[in-house]
Amino acid sequence: MREINLKATIFAVFVTLVVSYTLCILGDLLFGWTMYQAWMPLLPGFTWPLTAGGFLLGLLWLLGYSVYLPIVFVLPYNYFVRKSAQVTGAS
Repeated sequence: MREINLKATIFAVFVTLVVSYTLCILGDLLFGWTMYQAWMPLLPGFTWPLTAGGFLLGLLWLLGYSVYLPIVFVLPYNYFVRKSAQVTGAS
């Protein structure tokens, strides 16, 4: 098994969250969706009606989540992959 690249995973999660966030905001503004209700509990400081500061604060929270989530998953995964390789004698 191969290790997962932490930096690549952080970048991938960040891009995914930013695209989702932006599409939801655009949907709320253009089509009257109510996706902002899903983001408000997850992004403290995010407000509706939308303000530039609230949008940017939401992006900062997404950056934080994009670092936190891969660290919580990738570091333990890579640790166990290395341990498994040591036990089996593979490299």
